[in-house]
Formats: sequence, C-alpha cells, structure tokens
Amino acid sequence: MASVAMQVFQREEIALEVEDRPECGKSAVGKLRREDGMLPGVLYGHKQDPYHLKAEALTLQRAMSTGGSNAIFLVRHNGSDERAIVREIQYHKVGGEILHFDLLRIDPEEVLRVSVPVTATGLAAGVRSGGALQQTQQTVEIECPVGEMPSRIEVDVTPLEVGDSVRVSDLLEHDGRIVSEPVQTILTVLAPRVVEEEVAAAAEEVEGEEAAAADEGPEGEAAGGAEEGT
Repeated sequence: MASVAMQVFQREEIALEVEDRPECGKSAVGKLRREDGMLPGVLYGHKQDPYHLKAEALTLQRAMSTGGSNAIFLVRHNGSDERAIVREIQYHKVGGEILHFDLLRIDPEEVLRVSVPVTATGLAAGVRSGGALQQTQQTVEIECPVGEMPSRIEVDVTPLEVGDSVRVSDLLEHDGRIVSEPVQTILTVLAPRVVEEEVAAAAEEVEGEEAAAADEGPEGEAAGGAEEGT
C-alpha cells in the first residue's frame, strides 16, 4: 500500500471579551438574553472558584460556528487573560441558539490526553474503480501539552486501492504523539462485492420488517377478525 499523507491542524486561539455576571435566576438570565444580547456562562477549573460571566451572544455564536468547540479561548476580563476550552454548550431544543456555556481553565503547559477527530480527504483510487471507503474509527488519542492540542487530523486517501487500510500505525509515522493502539484500523476501501453484499443484506432486512408489519394487519384486527352479529 502506498503511504498516505496526513495533515495536523492546530487549535485556533480566539479572544473572547467577557464581563462579570451579577444576574442570576431564570428571570434575570432570560432578560439578559432577550434584551441585552448577552449569554450567561461559567469559567471554572484549576482549583479556582467558578467565575460567573457573560459574553456577547453574536460574538460567541460566530466563534462556535467557525470551529470554536475545538479552539482555545483567550478569556479577557477585569484586565486579565485566562486560557480555556469549551466544556459544555447548552442549545435551545427548538431554535438551536446558545443558551448557556461552560469554559474550563487550562494551563498551556499542562499535558493532557484528548480525542482528536480524523477526517478523510480526496477520492480513493479504489473508490474510483467501484469500491467504497469505510471509516471505522472517528478519532485517535493524542497526548500533548494543551497549548499544542490539535483540532483535527486530515488523511489524504487518494492513493488507497481496494483492500487497502489506514491504521493508527500509519499515522504514527507522521506524529509520534498519538497514543491509540497502533493496530486499530481507521479507514478501509471495501471491494465492490462486499459493498453489494452489505446493500443486499440491508434491503433484505427492510423487506422482512415490511412483511412482518403486513402480516400483523391494522391495529385492532385479529387473524379471523371480530365476530359479526353478536
């Protein structure tokens, strides 16, 4: 198998201006969102007291829509800067807008083990000849200082032929910080026959479910129907 190229993307650093948040309680926080265009949040971690803060809704929403969930935030408040990562974002169940956010303080020099997404780029040679690309592992574990934490890894699958696979060991050749088991398979180009068998099995399963549903009949109808004239 030809070796694959890999690109590691570092986490972006995003400045976020915040203010103290004296508002608490459902009513006050609701007014904060509706009338002031601000979002409530909490910054905590590193054995420090939680800091209740608020940030401009538009600024935070823009940051999250451009990869903020995998970014390092430079939180600026009261004349000081703290680095943090997103711990949790609460979204409205219907509208999808952000309701609340939690940030976790970090030390850029602290070494952590994190899961980093792996995505495929390019069109595999085996796919061009009728195969299908299957990804069985969505992330790999990386251990490194927080300040060097990647946001994602991209693997160029262009040279992969039918039957070729990309394992963790192939990525280790490019980045020794990966600590996942080397034998784990991440990507495989399946043969056309295997793809057809999987599609046929799925279709057969659907047909079986439809036949079972038809045998049961409409709700309330037994096999012989209800007796008439009683």
